[in-house]
Amino acid sequence: MRACRSALVVALLCPGGAAPAVAQDQGPQDPASASEVARELSNPVGSLASLNLQVNYNRWDGSIPGAGDQSTGSIVFLPVLPFKVGTGNLAVRPSFPVAGVPIRDPATGDWEKEWGLGDIVVLTNWGRKESSGLLWGLGGTFVLPTASNDYVGQGQWQLGPSALLGILKDWGVMGALWQHWWGLNSRDGEEKANKGTLQLFYWFSLPGGWQVGGSPIPTANYLSVETEFTVPVNLGVAKTFIIGQMPLKTTLQGQYFLTRPEEVGPSWGVFLQVTPVVKVPW
Repeated sequence: MRACRSALVVALLCPGGAAPAVAQDQGPQDPASASEVARELSNPVGSLASLNLQVNYNRWDGSIPGAGDQSTGSIVFLPVLPFKVGTGNLAVRPSFPVAGVPIRDPATGDWEKEWGLGDIVVLTNWGRKESSGLLWGLGGTFVLPTASNDYVGQGQWQLGPSALLGILKDWGVMGALWQHWWGLNSRDGEEKANKGTLQLFYWFSLPGGWQVGGSPIPTANYLSVETEFTVPVNLGVAKTFIIGQMPLKTTLQGQYFLTRPEEVGPSWGVFLQVTPVVKVPW
């Protein structure tokens, strides 16, 4: 079903947050280290590499019969690869999703779930943190048509701009990451992609490496006849551990969708993210 597929594809387009540098003179057993790492891992223009694994579950609803009984699941691998360029960092964030989407047979009304590798998204963003705590960045974003079937991808090469603005302080981090994609080609009978996301992030620091906040991703799908908006609100908790010399952050969020496509779309969901920080050779 095209509406269901489109909603899922847009939901998979935004990679997770980046991981910046941590002061090297903090010992792994220092309780303040976990709090500092937790705050800095929320910085999307930092200089640490991380390997993020995110598991998503969304319950669906809509006007189509049976839509309220459907759900989607996905596992997304989100590495963050930072490179020092001039006075800032160039962060490269590819996203590799494996997803399952419910498909309805219009002849019988029966639903079945199709699984497959989705389109790979590559976000590139050059940015920096100012001494005032201001975070900013600019870059490009690309969608590669790598989906293993028509239900978890759009079959289009897509590209567009990205921009980041935020603030990082002792109390936490807050900001937004905007991305937009335009399709360069399309399948017969389908429109070229024209959609955008605005990932909001607001995380407030607590002692012991704990944080509370969220990172919802409102989306807009600009169709020729109408614009479909999907707007979630998120609330979650995060905890950062220091295991030996390796920081590891875990995040659990719930989300409720205030708006969604009328026929079928997500109603509520949860997702878990595990983020180990890794060393890079450069």
